[in-house]
Amino acid sequence: MQKMPFRCFDGNAQPYEPFWRFVNAAESESGQVELELYGAISEYSWLGDEITPKKFKEDLYRFGQGGPILLKINSPGGDVFAASAMRAIMTDYPGEITVRVDGVAASSAVIVAIAGKKVQMMDTAYMMIHDPAVVVFIAMLDIETLGEIRDNLQEIKDGIVPAYAAKTGLDEEEISLMMSDETWMSAHKAVEYGFADEILSGGQTSVSNMAFVNCLRNYANVPPALMQAISQVNVLPAADSAAQAPALRNNPAAADNEREAQILRERVQLILKKEIPHA
Repeated sequence: MQKMPFRCFDGNAQPYEPFWRFVNAAESESGQVELELYGAISEYSWLGDEITPKKFKEDLYRFGQGGPILLKINSPGGDVFAASAMRAIMTDYPGEITVRVDGVAASSAVIVAIAGKKVQMMDTAYMMIHDPAVVVFIAMLDIETLGEIRDNLQEIKDGIVPAYAAKTGLDEEEISLMMSDETWMSAHKAVEYGFADEILSGGQTSVSNMAFVNCLRNYANVPPALMQAISQVNVLPAADSAAQAPALRNNPAAADNEREAQILRERVQLILKKEIPHA
């Protein structure tokens, strides 16, 4: 029986809903088929989800027709399981995929980006790599699922490090340290390190939806200029209890939900780090 996917990031998406958009060559600005990833890479986890990956693969082959595709990314990341599956699907695609980072390619978005033969970055864009992690928003996860998540995260990092090393030419140990340190890179730094191949001149594409902002707020070292540029949406970080207090005082149910969500998020992170028993 198909399990209902659990929500990773607070937002407005529905389960199994595509978070990508294809544009036909006749309607695109580049004159070729375009795939847009603007926003979180799945607000719901693909762990155990067999429906959404199938939809993505079907769309890729239906629109791409085996020919070239321009993948445009402006994403703070999202579900690492979705990104890993998307990379595998795109790697098997017979046509050439060129990647263009329009604004941000952070976390799991970088996993998707390196599926392309060439990675371009707008001069104002950023990249970020870090250790695989999972954020769970108000979901009840049992011991078996949490253990599966932890084991899969380690397997994913074990696969990401060689992939990043192959793309950049950097030593795997250096890549692993960069991931553990949550390394943010400007377009010039990304090219210098080898994560990107080319810098393009132009402006940054703005995407400011709830999931996008909340996803970025889970990171520790977001460049202030980037955070300021995209945080125009009225979305408060879960940990900012002082800012939330007036609204939550007027809505006891919302306050209870927020407390439960925060406790769950903290417990999941501790379990994934093996700092407390699974029971």
